[in-house]
Amino acid sequence: MNTKRNGAYVGSTTDVVERSCEHCDWHAVDDTYPDLIERYQDHLREEHPKVWLRR
Repeated sequence: MNTKRNGAYVGSTTDVVERSCEHCDWHAVDDTYPDLIERYQDHLREEHPKVWLRR
């Protein structure tokens, strides 16, 4: 399994992407970049709304 740290498109069915939050200890791993980014954006909206609005 190849892990793409902090987001990137996967190149094969064995690749995964991961993302951590700069503002807390949140961390996620997913199979696709769009799914991971959706989870990350949901996290920012829920836990760090002022940061999410700035981006």
